[in-house]
Amino acid sequence: MAQIGVVLTSSDEESFYNALRFSVVALEEGHKVEIFAMGKGVEALNSENIKILTLMREVLERGGKIVA
Repeated sequence: MAQIGVVLTSSDEESFYNALRFSVVALEEGHKVEIFAMGKGVEALNSENIKILTLMREVLERGGKIVA
């Protein structure tokens, strides 16, 4: 099992979506995941996109962390 840190520095929704998908798959495989939002990446946390909100919830429910 690995500990994975994902650094998000972009407010681009596609980049955030891809980071979340990667994180969900890693969590499914038993890895520990923390997503760090910095700079413009913090803006992505305020997304109203239902797909992104769903993935954020899934990351958290699977034990991942999202911090800013």
